[in-house]
Amino acid sequence: MSKIAFFIPYHTGYAHSNLVEAFASYSSDVHVFIYNWNPQKKMIQDYFRTTNKNIFVHDFNLDTLFTQVSLTTIPVVIILTASLNYLFGKIQLKIFNLIKNNVSSIIDIYAVGHCMFGCQSCAYEHTHRLPITFTNYMLTKNERKEDSDKSNQILICPSYSFEQAQTSLLSNNVIVDYIISFQFPYTIKFHPLTYDCWYDNNKEHPFLSLTELEKQNTERLIQSSSAKIIPINEKNTLKLIELADLIICDSNSSIPFETLYFQNKFIFVYETYQYPISNNNDKNFQTYFHVFHHRYELETLIEQYLNKTLECKTMNSREYFLSKYDTPDGNEIEKLARIRKWDTVNPKTNDTNISVDDIKLQLKGQFDSTPTGMYALGEYTLAEVLHSFTIDDEFKSLLQNSEQL
Repeated sequence: MSKIAFFIPYHTGYAHSNLVEAFASYSSDVHVFIYNWNPQKKMIQDYFRTTNKNIFVHDFNLDTLFTQVSLTTIPVVIILTASLNYLFGKIQLKIFNLIKNNVSSIIDIYAVGHCMFGCQSCAYEHTHRLPITFTNYMLTKNERKEDSDKSNQILICPSYSFEQAQTSLLSNNVIVDYIISFQFPYTIKFHPLTYDCWYDNNKEHPFLSLTELEKQNTERLIQSSSAKIIPINEKNTLKLIELADLIICDSNSSIPFETLYFQNKFIFVYETYQYPISNNNDKNFQTYFHVFHHRYELETLIEQYLNKTLECKTMNSREYFLSKYDTPDGNEIEKLARIRKWDTVNPKTNDTNISVDDIKLQLKGQFDSTPTGMYALGEYTLAEVLHSFTIDDEFKSLLQNSEQL
């Protein structure tokens, strides 16, 4: 196994921590570079500094990045957790490709993303069929004890959405009303971003946020007397799915697909008519779920489930899971290293002719003209980005109205 240093730019709270720990399992040094505008910077810094001796935490800026490359005595691989299906991930990849073209000791850039098949964030063609989302779960599986808490049998995992496309069950007041009325115990595991927004509205992410309606319904569910709320630092949803018998979740999420690995689960999937799960290219995918759009449909499903008259559609669902990904075994990073040929690279070459200032000028010239580009560059605080574009917008407005002045 060749020694590799993984460099991971980090833009969220706990959301991608399992991925970082998965790469740390490769017995390599992992350097996490946390963006200064990341509202959960302090929390995630503290977590990584205490969780693994192979994980080193830095502030994200170009000078620090180049300094750490020069100090590292082994080849470097850049790991990107942002989805390539969104603008931030695409710009981030362009930035690191430009850096890689000037720094020979950076041997590869791999966009691992942060979810699996079934979620619109998943760039499945880049996965190499490796279920890296499962790696940390498989490695820590034997450390967990059985939990007989009855509330764990029914697990609700809402996702989040956007003002322009409100697809989450958190956006449906009537369904949230019904969940709150449950007379039986249940567990809620919110999307990591939900915790970030709810716990501190002053630390809202600059481009990943819940709608106001979703925030209100999150508050209502947290106050529900029957709900067991999984705390923010409980990161691995897979172990909760393993314990559960019934999972209620959203269609635009990887939770429905991930649940198929465990088999013999009841999966209730909320979808809207505007964004049906049947849009998925694989028509067989939806056959494993009980889909609902309205409260009365969920009520009927719950009644049948409690009366033990509901069909379980996942008796052999692992077969479908394995049609998309290899069997999870905790060795996904080793397999990825072989596929990407990280295990055959030569020892690190010294980059003696790097002009850091020239590279920074190139990067800023190409990417600091938009808010997303400035966020991805990591050279600016949140206040600086907002201030820059407020002034810019005002200047454009003046130009547009100059004839009337």
